[in-house]
Amino acid sequence: MVGSKKRLALAFGLSNEEKLLDTYRKRRATTAKPRRVKDGPVKEVVLKNSKVNLNALPIPIYHEGDARPYITCGILTAKDPESELRSMGLHRLQMKDSRRLGVHLSKSADLALCRQSRRKHRPLDVAISLGVHLILPLASIVGSPTEDKVAIAGSLLGGRLALTTCETSDVDIPAHAELMIEAVLPNVREAEGPFGETSGYYFSDQSHVIEVTAITHRKDPILQGAPSDVTRSRAAVRTGRRSGDRSDAARQGICRGDLALSAASGRTHVALSLRKRPDSDAKQVLHFLLAGVSYIKHAVIVDSDVNVRDPADIDWAIATRVQGDADLVVIPNLRARSIDPSKKEGMFTAKVGIDATVPIAERRRFKRISVPAGVKQSVTKRFATVMTPKTNVS
Repeated sequence: MVGSKKRLALAFGLSNEEKLLDTYRKRRATTAKPRRVKDGPVKEVVLKNSKVNLNALPIPIYHEGDARPYITCGILTAKDPESELRSMGLHRLQMKDSRRLGVHLSKSADLALCRQSRRKHRPLDVAISLGVHLILPLASIVGSPTEDKVAIAGSLLGGRLALTTCETSDVDIPAHAELMIEAVLPNVREAEGPFGETSGYYFSDQSHVIEVTAITHRKDPILQGAPSDVTRSRAAVRTGRRSGDRSDAARQGICRGDLALSAASGRTHVALSLRKRPDSDAKQVLHFLLAGVSYIKHAVIVDSDVNVRDPADIDWAIATRVQGDADLVVIPNLRARSIDPSKKEGMFTAKVGIDATVPIAERRRFKRISVPAGVKQSVTKRFATVMTPKTNVS
């Protein structure tokens, strides 16, 4: 649904993608408290007790090695009973039977709520919304554990998100969702998976179990799903993370160029262009990205004359500007992604950075060849004249 920047721009109410990142940043800087409504379309049908049946939902098997059908676009929402901050997360959900789901909790905020409930010896109330406005999945992946994710969703929508209460759980839910699964998350773990992940490999784990208490939905609900195809464009993920990474780096006073995340790597590879002041800037940025951003595994820093969105340009910079004995940064034993099949025992990984920038004192020696600027301008002007259709005036 938001597999391209153009589609994501439409979700933001924009006619094209030119102002997408600026719009995201402006809305992200605002605060929009949700509005509470008594009812909503998601309550048109209410199923409780013996009427609850997950097997009645049209949930597919996505990959040939998947253990069971999986919900892939369900947003799990929970509330901190003390601060009342609400978390939202996109997690894979395995259909175990008619009333139980397995959930692989990959976000620290949701895991923290589980641990907090466990200390209080009570299950955590949760709700899983399906078929929501396309801005809500984007809000759920924003990395900000100290903010209310529902409020973030409202700010990105550019208005106040309409919420209503669950039938059986102490959770606020989007009133205009297509379908809602109400549940509790007790302190129970079972084998979950395998499931084909964004890493391009199958992954299994001992994951939490969700016990469903109610299902509510519109009369004719439309559900969303997404395979974990690593070649598929993930515009929403890249927009949210790119903006967040640039903001974090800017606060460190080190990000002065463009940044691109590689979709093929599952957004674990990043390229960043930099206008160095001292030569040490590049190594400083690499340490910040590798140690400070949990999901980044490999990073490359290039000069501002390199296009970070062009893999061929990045390859050229690595081939002509890198000496392996001086320009590699390796940081061992950092926290790994759970779905990385190459991770070490204990959930650790080594992260690698490449400084593909040229020494400041030697920039003249590394000047790129190019067509003269005057020729470029002349050709561009002539080409535009030729390509502009003539208007016949009768």
